[in-house]
Parts: sequence; structure tokens; C-alpha cells
Amino acid sequence: MPDRLIGSEQGGAAVSNHSAERRVLVLLATHNGARYLREQLDSILGQQGVAVRVVASDDGSTDATPSLLADAAADPRVSVLPPGRFGTPQANFLRLLRDADLADADAVALADQDDIWHADKLARQLELLDRHAVDATSSNVTAFWERPDGSRRREVIDKAQPQRELDFLLESAGPGCTFLLRSTAFLSVRDVLTTHPLVDPSVPHDWLIYAVTRALGLRWRIDATPTMDYRQHDRNATGANRGVRPALVRARRMASGAYRMQALAVARLTAAVATPALRPQLERIAPLFERSTFASRAALRRLVPELRRAPGERRLLHIALRLGTW
Repeated sequence: MPDRLIGSEQGGAAVSNHSAERRVLVLLATHNGARYLREQLDSILGQQGVAVRVVASDDGSTDATPSLLADAAADPRVSVLPPGRFGTPQANFLRLLRDADLADADAVALADQDDIWHADKLARQLELLDRHAVDATSSNVTAFWERPDGSRRREVIDKAQPQRELDFLLESAGPGCTFLLRSTAFLSVRDVLTTHPLVDPSVPHDWLIYAVTRALGLRWRIDATPTMDYRQHDRNATGANRGVRPALVRARRMASGAYRMQALAVARLTAAVATPALRPQLERIAPLFERSTFASRAALRRLVPELRRAPGERRLLHIALRLGTW
């Protein structure tokens, strides 16, 4: 399956010189992750062909996470921000966006505490940025579940369907832990997410990053090749969304109006920061999320082909809009 891209031709960054080792800043958010943190840190610090620097932010952990981070900081490539209490993964990541020192990094990646990166994750993603002259990339992941006998069940989670013109209004570009942004793109997104009054902290950080990047006219490519093993367990903040329970959670969230309110927040923010070519369209769409009326749902049904990437998700959205459960 080919990887996918969308965005303004003008938004693509110039191809970089590979003569020197590339520098990547990795933003790592932690909370009570001691059980898996060491394995994840080893996979990040063991990245091949790149110079990695990790900045970690811990959200009030009560397990061994703080001591593990303190031990890791003996490595000069690892630093830990002063501890705090943020309450949600998105708030912790927004803190990292705001406070981490970019220094001389060529690109910025996000990391969860419990995954395992493939050794070539960052090198592959940097090469994709250059080969396709894009500003950001994400990828599919291989979700895995530990069995009692120690073996692992694995499943590729496909997020690399062809991007749509407005998909950023309703979804991210995949798990945020797969994101890599050029430093120039990261600075533009950080400026919006840390200063703009329309940023809603209830919206997942990866969705916000993808939406703002696209609204600014920057180019994003979704890679179909998994770059990491995405650990699934009972304490995932977000996960693979497989099975009956996640489906019921999504259905309740949609019926309650919470998802629509998040989409409204994203639409308002992106309309405010969008390129002149995109802003009028987003300003027309944003009011459609304000209330679930027959007219607003009818208008959104006409937009469904551009709002979701996966055909199955488009069908479900169309049904929800027709039944009034949106």
C-alpha cells in the first residue's frame, strides 16, 4: 500500500542535505508508566542513523516512573522537565510543546511511554520528509497484545487511507506517537497551540497538531509501513479501538454530542488560522457543528466524502447524521 500525502505545494519544505547525522527532538509524556518505560526509552535512544535527544514530562506519577526518568537523565541525551500535574495526556503533551527547548533539532517527534519503536523509525521518517518534500509525517502501527504465555498477538492498524480535503476536522493522521514534524513546521504549530485563545484542551493533542498543520497549508504524508509496536493494555489512554467496548465508547461519545463539540472547536480554531484559500470554506463549515439540526446534518452529509478517510468511517458518519445521533 503506498503512503499518502496532501497539502499545499508551496507548503513543502526543501530537501535537506544528508551529509550530516540528523538531529531529532523526542517529546515523551509519562504517567505511571514504569512497567514499560525502560523498554520504550531503549528503543528511542537506540534509533539508527540519527542523533536523538529526549525531553520528558511526567504527570504526577506515583509509581517508579520519576526514579526511572532520573536514572535515564544520567544519559546526556535525556532531560526531564520539572514535575507537574496536568490531568490528561493532551495537557501533558501541550506542556511539552510549550516548554521543551528545540535547540538545533532538525525535526520533532512525539512518544508515548509504553510503545516500542522500530530501530529505523526516525531515519525512515526523515527520509520520507525529504523524498516527498513534506513538512510532517505519521504512520501505521502494529498493535500488540500480551498473552498469558508471553507470546504476542499482533495486528496492523491502518490509518494510511488516502487523505481527504477536510479529514482534519474529524480525525487525526493516526496515533500521535508516530508523528514527526520538521522543526519549522513544529514551531508554527507550537505558536498556535500555545498562544491561540481558541485552542480547546479537551481535544486530543494529536488531532490538534494534525488539524493546525493542515490548516496552515503544510504538507503531511501518512506512511503505510508501521514504524512502531503499539502496546495495548488496560491502561491505554487511547488505543487501537478494536472490539465491542471501544465501539460502544465511541457511540456514546457521538450520541452525547461530545465529539461534535470537539469538531466544532477544531473547526473554529482552524478557520481562525487557515490560509486565505481555505479560511472561507472552514468559516462556512464551523457553524454546522454548533447544533444537531436537520439542516446542519443534511449539509454535513454532503461533506462526508471529504470528512473521513476510511470508507467504513464515512458510512458510519453518514448513518449517524441521517439518524440524528450525531
